[in-house]
Amino acid sequence: MKAVYGEYSLSRSTVMEWRKRFLEGRELLEDDARPGQANRLITPEMIAEVHDLVLNNRRVTVDEIHRYWWVPHQLTAEQRNNRMALSLSHLQRYHEEEYGFLSHIVTGDETWCHHFEPERKRQSKQWKQKKATSPPPKKSKAVHTSSGKVMMSFFFDHKDPLLVEFLERGTTINAQRYQATLQNLKQAIKSKRPGMLSNGVILLHDNSRPHTANAVKTTLPQFRWETLEHPPYCPDLSPCDFHVFGPLKQAIRGHRFSTDDEVCDWVFKDGIDRLVSQWDKCANSFGDFF
Repeated sequence: MKAVYGEYSLSRSTVMEWRKRFLEGRELLEDDARPGQANRLITPEMIAEVHDLVLNNRRVTVDEIHRYWWVPHQLTAEQRNNRMALSLSHLQRYHEEEYGFLSHIVTGDETWCHHFEPERKRQSKQWKQKKATSPPPKKSKAVHTSSGKVMMSFFFDHKDPLLVEFLERGTTINAQRYQATLQNLKQAIKSKRPGMLSNGVILLHDNSRPHTANAVKTTLPQFRWETLEHPPYCPDLSPCDFHVFGPLKQAIRGHRFSTDDEVCDWVFKDGIDRLVSQWDKCANSFGDFF
């Protein structure tokens, strides 16, 4: 294992511990339940933040609430095994090709950018002097709009962003629109990364319907691009989710925009590099979320 996975191999003590468990008759890969281990995802802190969110905006929808807290999908044993196997496969390839592997990866996805996303309660807390005469900080009542949002498509590699597109109002991401985005991405790579198209592009995107449509599957071979296999329900293995969109939504909260153009003007390396550690964490957690 050391020869194949190097520093990403399981430690000897971990291997011996699991060997001992299997010899004793253990068949499951999941960790044993621990005293005090959380059995549900709903916490008092989460309830309080949802309560504040609803009070600040009585028109907030369930989908908008879900954007603030990502609830992990309940993985089946087969899905965990698939996540672990793919992570080990990608780690092995990284071990064999080193940074030449990561330097060929181009990744991207779509996300909504809203004209206004309210701050979470902990974000808006203000420091207050601990004196009896110190008055409480004053905050104006937030006024929310519910209609403004623009969809952004974002692609980048290990160096910099390659393509940032904002969809026209009223349009949605479907197979035809995604094909057009890939065409634009190809031109962007040709312009910003001379030689990359001939050296080989490895596209990493998720398994949403527009990305896996038959029309798209026929387009990518025409580009001579490789598609890096990505298991479903895995935002923790997608640089767009764990590196870009999360911090972006965090930074944009509290800013108010009046038009789509204002959002577009506001928006804008190491996300690709983090893939190695993410694959390693997935393998060491036996395919479970980490």
